[in-house]
Amino acid sequence: MRDRGLAGLGVLLLAVVCLTGWKVLRADDVQPPMTSARTPGGSLTFTIPATWSTTPCAADEGDCLRVTSPDMTEVEAATVAFLQPNPVEGSPVDALVDPAVTVPGSRPVTVDGLPATRLDPDEQQGQDAILVGGRARTAVGSTFMVLCPVGGEIARSRSMCEQILTTLQVSR
Repeated sequence: MRDRGLAGLGVLLLAVVCLTGWKVLRADDVQPPMTSARTPGGSLTFTIPATWSTTPCAADEGDCLRVTSPDMTEVEAATVAFLQPNPVEGSPVDALVDPAVTVPGSRPVTVDGLPATRLDPDEQQGQDAILVGGRARTAVGSTFMVLCPVGGEIARSRSMCEQILTTLQVSR
């Protein structure tokens, strides 16, 4: 009986040591606190680290938000926008999301369950940003767009863009 008690105590002690070691090793993988961001009109929401900042775009850019991390300049800021249809001029994103138009270097992706098109940087074609665009859920002709310049540090820009894209929710 006493041997069982010692064995049980040994197993418990081993479990405590393993759990403590696991917590110490995971301390490096701790994610920063996250917060929800949304465009001023609420058409698009996404999750970002609490240390990132957002600012509304210029008034003529629609339901739009600019996103930066603490170590980024304003020029490197990502743009997240919901674009209303413009029957006169359209928008540059219209060509990207039109299935009848083939944009060299683009590939189909899915964002919040919606079909979208992604265009990654291509120095040969002068493309210096990640551009993802898709048709919105409502308002025929409306689109959503995420534009991430990759000028300064490509890995940082890609990481920001992926964070926005994987958590983006299109409510309209």
